[in-house]
Amino acid sequence: MNLNEHVFDYCERTTAAFWSEPVNAISNASFLLAAWAIWRMLAPDRAAGRRTPVSIAFTTPLMVCIGLGSFAFHTIGTRWAQVLDVAPIGLYVLWYLGSYLLWFHRRPIKQALLGVGAFIVFLALFIAVAGPYIPNKSGTYIPVLLLLIGITATLRRSPDAELRPYAAPFAWSTLVFAISLTARTLDERVCGALPTGTHFLWHLGDGLLVYLTSRTLINHWHARTATTHTQTADPAGTAQPVSP
Repeated sequence: MNLNEHVFDYCERTTAAFWSEPVNAISNASFLLAAWAIWRMLAPDRAAGRRTPVSIAFTTPLMVCIGLGSFAFHTIGTRWAQVLDVAPIGLYVLWYLGSYLLWFHRRPIKQALLGVGAFIVFLALFIAVAGPYIPNKSGTYIPVLLLLIGITATLRRSPDAELRPYAAPFAWSTLVFAISLTARTLDERVCGALPTGTHFLWHLGDGLLVYLTSRTLINHWHARTATTHTQTADPAGTAQPVSP
């Protein structure tokens, strides 16, 4: 494989020029806006001297990496730049899944890693079996959609009353991702009618997705640690240590 070969997978790119995909490139600002919004959301914790766990705090730099990596790919447009586009997205999904298992289901780190590993195996099998039949290489992202659906269903049916309300924000996240994935999949098919294509909607939708999922994770962390602090102050409480 020639890593310097230019990739023409999207409607907007018609030449190898740096600025051949201006809409696709600029739309990556959605990830930077999402990172800024989450950073601002954590500002009160920083002001209070409250340490944000790495499992949560690392989602912000990952959003920045997604935006910058995708910008690099949609400007430079080569095979090696494509790695910069795909790798941060995959890392965000895996990191988020591990953080979700740590905070929502209170799994030990080893079990959370096993859950992430199981998802990687499922992802690889799905791509190998079904990937070739899904247009525009979107098969890579179908397992992520299924994961969001599974999280939503799990929380909605959870025996823990404190977890069930979180099904709603995950349901909204699932809807946003379904729409953005549809836009990504249809890009090649609308080139004749829409020269810019629809890939930029994928960026905008995913920028909103990483914000929604990170916000939900932070809200749960705040709620869980608030409960822990209350229990700690109460001699009758049975708080569990919070450290991921």
